[in-house]
Amino acid sequence: MLLAGFAPVCAQSTLGELASRLDALGCYADSCGYEVLLPSFSDPVTYRISLTSAPAEGDTLAPCRYEIAWSLTTPNGQSEGFSAYFDGAHFRFRDARMQEYHTAEGIEPFAPGGNVTRGVQQQVQFAELLPQFVAQRFREMEADSTYIYTVTDDKLVDGNHATVVEGLQRANGYDGNEFTYIFDATTMRPVRFEFENNPGQIAEQSITVRYAGAQPATDCTINMDVLAEAHPDAFGKYRSSNYSLETLPGLPLPEITAGTLSGDRYTHGRGEAFSSPVVVAFLDTTVGSTPDVISALRDALLQLPRQVDVIWAFVDHRADDIPPLVGRLLPGETGLVHATGAARNCGVGSLTPVLLFVRQDGSVSDFIRGFNQDLGSLVIDKASVIL
Repeated sequence: MLLAGFAPVCAQSTLGELASRLDALGCYADSCGYEVLLPSFSDPVTYRISLTSAPAEGDTLAPCRYEIAWSLTTPNGQSEGFSAYFDGAHFRFRDARMQEYHTAEGIEPFAPGGNVTRGVQQQVQFAELLPQFVAQRFREMEADSTYIYTVTDDKLVDGNHATVVEGLQRANGYDGNEFTYIFDATTMRPVRFEFENNPGQIAEQSITVRYAGAQPATDCTINMDVLAEAHPDAFGKYRSSNYSLETLPGLPLPEITAGTLSGDRYTHGRGEAFSSPVVVAFLDTTVGSTPDVISALRDALLQLPRQVDVIWAFVDHRADDIPPLVGRLLPGETGLVHATGAARNCGVGSLTPVLLFVRQDGSVSDFIRGFNQDLGSLVIDKASVIL
């Protein structure tokens, strides 16, 4: 540790000022080695960690969006996992087990007893390594008299100019956890963290975090599509069915992002309102009933007293396969290609057709799975409810 005396130094930055600089990093990505040394082990336990975070303006549950991926070499082989948070959704994967939480299903996991700092999105392993979480920690330390620390704005560490925060927590006359945070003096990007937990006790633990110092990131998009593409096995094999199609009625329509038949990009945010009620039709051109579904849906909506728009969300990868079936798009219709991410977000699964009936306020009213000869009547019944 770099612990020194705790005499105040004039004109040094406050923890609050450092926190503001950390928040100003904005889009952030880096990797680090995380070593844990226990008295009972001769060699440290070493994780390799990849970190990505992005601002989350207006989000009261976490200081940022994030994705944290880690790996650990064990005597039994490689262990890997990840965690992520964005827009009221938290995912964590470890040992072939996926856990996910959504504020639409309940706020309690995110704020037990009303305390968001105890929520699953903040208590997840390694979140404390993200700059925005460090900023949150510094503000807490600044307001807590049990922390004794010094801030040095420009200190040579390993030959480089660094901003250093070092100190400990002292409570009831006992010195507790010791800490050293080292940042690049110019950019405020993390360089190295050192922690001594329970010093002098049986449960003593030394942690050293060394950041790789990657180049500043320019794209920190964190959403369902990005996660599913980065972790296909976790989302394809191990995702629980508790956030499936059957749970959607009464909830906001999940995000829909896909290409259009004209080559543009279509994005509709989770729970955003529409200009009219909408039927989202998930279709596949290789399924024999698809032309009949298109015809039945169009005929049924013509019988309604009010406009109901349609999103033809094809899971096909080739846009050229779609026009022969859907023909010319009618007013109020939108044609999407490669809408597999949207299908996954909505819990559609691998079987189509699936029709989602969405109110104008962006909430899902009902759904139809599969095709039958009474589809037109079913569409009229369910669409009448969303008018």
